[in-house]
Amino acid sequence: MSDKLVICSHSEDDDYIGNYYNADHVNLLEYSWDTLKLKILQYNEVLLVHNSNNNNDFFNLIIFGNIHNIDTSNILGAYGPLDSTIEYSFYVNSKSKKQIQKNQVLFIGCSNTYGIGHSKSDTVYTHILSKMLGKQPLVDAHPGKGNWLTEEKIQTYDLKNATLVIQFIDIFRIMLNGRHTRGPNFNRVQSEIFSDEVLASIFIEQVKRIVNLLRANNARFVFFHLSNDHPLVTEINSILSSYKEFVLIKNWNLDTGDLGNHHGVLSHTLWAENLFERLTNL
Repeated sequence: MSDKLVICSHSEDDDYIGNYYNADHVNLLEYSWDTLKLKILQYNEVLLVHNSNNNNDFFNLIIFGNIHNIDTSNILGAYGPLDSTIEYSFYVNSKSKKQIQKNQVLFIGCSNTYGIGHSKSDTVYTHILSKMLGKQPLVDAHPGKGNWLTEEKIQTYDLKNATLVIQFIDIFRIMLNGRHTRGPNFNRVQSEIFSDEVLASIFIEQVKRIVNLLRANNARFVFFHLSNDHPLVTEINSILSSYKEFVLIKNWNLDTGDLGNHHGVLSHTLWAENLFERLTNL
C-alpha cells in the first residue's frame, strides 16, 4: 500500500495512472463517494487527476475535492499538467480573504476612484482623504465598470474591523455572467427587462447587502453615490439617506481634471471633506 492515493475522474486507464504517480488508485465512477470519503483518510497525500474528455467528469472531481477539503487548484491530467484549461460556462469569482492593513483605507469605485483625469495621485480624493485620516490608501478601482463589480470585490476582502470608502456609480452599468454592459441604451431584449425602475431596485438591494455585510464585520465605512442626472436619482438618494453611512455630496461636479477629463481637484477635495466629516462622526 502506498502513502499516496490518486483519485481519477474516470475509470479509463486508472491503474496505469496510479502506477505513473507511484500511488494507489481509485476513480469516481466505480466507487461510491461515501466509500472514497473513508478511503482518503488512510493516505498522507491525495491527488486529483482528470483523465477523460468529459467536462462533467472534471466538475465532479472538483465537487468531490471541495466537499472533502482536497486542494482543487492544481488538478492534474492523466500524465502531468492538464493539456488545456477547462473553462466554466459561468463567470466564477474565487478570490477571498484579501487583507486590509490597520493603517490602510480600502477604496472601491469606478474611474473617479481610480483617478482618471489626474496627472498625479495626491489630487485624487482617495489620497486626500487618506492623508486626513493618517492612513495609506488601498485603491481597488474599476474604470468603466459598475456597482455589480463593486459588490463582488467587497466580498473578496477580509472586512473585519476594516476601514472602507465605497463610491457607487449610476445604475446603468450592469454585469451579466461576467460581462459588463453599459446603458441606458440596452438592446431591444434587455430594454424590456432593465427598465429604470428595475435597475434602481437592483442597486438598492446591492447597497443593502453591502451595508449589512460591512456592519456584520464591524467595519468602519462610508459610501457615496455619483450619478448622472436621471429621473430616479433623487428618489434613490432619499432611500440611501436612511443609512447613517451614506454621504450626500451636493454640487459634486465643480471642475475638470488637469488632463482635461473627469472631475478635478476641487471636486475631489469636496468629496474628501464630506467623507471625512461623516467618518469621524459615526
